[in-house]
Amino acid sequence: MAKSKAKAEHLQDREVITSELAAIVGRTPQWIRQLTRDGVLRQIGRGKYKLGESVQAYCEHISGGKEEDAKPRLIDYKTEHEKTKAEKAALELEQLKGNLHAAADVEMLLSDLILTTKSRILSVPNRIATECENESAEFVESVVRREIETALATLARYTPDKIGGDLGRENSDE
Repeated sequence: MAKSKAKAEHLQDREVITSELAAIVGRTPQWIRQLTRDGVLRQIGRGKYKLGESVQAYCEHISGGKEEDAKPRLIDYKTEHEKTKAEKAALELEQLKGNLHAAADVEMLLSDLILTTKSRILSVPNRIATECENESAEFVESVVRREIETALATLARYTPDKIGGDLGRENSDE
């Protein structure tokens, strides 16, 4: 048992040349030299590497680096991608349930609501002008109040059900 442990320690400290290291990690010698130039691998002599240290450095490199490094790791990208997919699925589910609406749909509905209310309120003077001609102040006030309340009733009849897919149907019914 002591013999195999000593052998394992010896294997880690073994010196290998560029072509041997390339064969171990399944890459070309040119790739190993590029990683050396990039500072991923460290030579202990011209074209010589410590086997254990080099394999560990290569494994760390392909996994994206140490967690404390500022370099992004592949696993971080995968985690972020999965998180984004889950958020998107949750938003789509809320939209299907009718709890979430597209901003464009809400904007279109509210714009229509505001324009309708504005036009009804602005048309009040024209509608009541002939009706209130030569009438008392109390009568004019009651007519104005009635017309404004009618115009504002549109706002009171607002229902969130019109947002989303129902917008197209709502406009085609009118």
